[in-house]
Amino acid sequence: MIALMPLIAVAQDIAATIPVPAQKSGNLFHMASDSAKGKPVLLQPFYWVKTLIDSSAVATVDRSYIEQPKKSWSVEARTSVSHSSLNMEADWSFEDLLDGRISTDTDNGYPVSLGVWAGYRGYGIGISKQLGGEGSTFSFGAMGGSFGINLRISTYRCHTPYVAYSFASVGEVSAGGEKVPLDDPVRVRSLFLDGYYMFNGKHFSYAAAYDQSLIQRRSAGSLAAGVMYYHSSVAYDEDSCWPLILMMRGIGKMKFTQANVGVGYAYNWVPARGWLVSAMCMPMLTFYNKTNVYYYDTQDHNGVSVYEAALFDSENFDYDGNYKVVEEDEYSTNNRVTWNFDARMSLVYNWSNFYLRVYGHYNRFRYSNDEGDGRLSDWTAYASLGFRF
Repeated sequence: MIALMPLIAVAQDIAATIPVPAQKSGNLFHMASDSAKGKPVLLQPFYWVKTLIDSSAVATVDRSYIEQPKKSWSVEARTSVSHSSLNMEADWSFEDLLDGRISTDTDNGYPVSLGVWAGYRGYGIGISKQLGGEGSTFSFGAMGGSFGINLRISTYRCHTPYVAYSFASVGEVSAGGEKVPLDDPVRVRSLFLDGYYMFNGKHFSYAAAYDQSLIQRRSAGSLAAGVMYYHSSVAYDEDSCWPLILMMRGIGKMKFTQANVGVGYAYNWVPARGWLVSAMCMPMLTFYNKTNVYYYDTQDHNGVSVYEAALFDSENFDYDGNYKVVEEDEYSTNNRVTWNFDARMSLVYNWSNFYLRVYGHYNRFRYSNDEGDGRLSDWTAYASLGFRF
């Protein structure tokens, strides 16, 4: 029902302006109701929704610019290459004795994933799994004549984060870096939810670029408004991760939440019949930006904190000891208004029943608190071969 709300809003908006045949009742909802009449009772809701989806997607479009394929169902085989990286930085300062910064970079490499997607007229669900890795992605999309909604949930794990340091102490400067192997990996889970409205839905089709439920026949552009919600959790709070927790000044888990709104521009270029090149760029204002940081203490088997011993008596410290991490405190930042941006691009070729799409998007998110700051960058490139039936 949530996914259908934008569609219902569009139908209500255009109901008063579209011409309908005389035998119809006067708007899309009546058309949908008429289509369900005479059908088995249990199937009537299905036919009602089906007619509403079929009609609302093209009710206000110029058919010389946008075409609706006759076959409504689609299935895709997908392969993707993605890269998600998280940079965390912690500041260190002890009066006049030590001043420096430690940064930690974790990423999922450049894994290749395989997956499938299936949908009806722009409403579909997809799932993919990394080959030889520990990552997966679930996606849901709902696209109509002037709007698009996308949900993506992805996870990955990093066993060897790269740790770099730079310190100045009593006139001496030291710097370096290395990969730190972890028995228990850094766990990253992200949720993206975004939605767009195209002001030139009569000539421009977002669906033609990103799920092929419509086909762009002539080039057109559109001013676009969008909203984006993002939530991510990063955790390395297992006992075996105590060295990383120490270096990050006791931080063992973080949660980021952001809400963005923006205005941008999208353009569909049709260089030849069957071809489409689409691009969109949207600067966004981050009006809600919250970070929860969880702090841990590292203790030996007697419950004694080993924090100072590990940092200030490193030559005598037993790095092979059995230590545990204990959660001590949670710190939440206040809302900090900032900016963000969303960018995506696709290349499409349509046959009569098949289509091929290459698609990429990029997002970045930043956080900061009194202990340090960081950023999460995420880009993905898809290649999809779809079949309509």
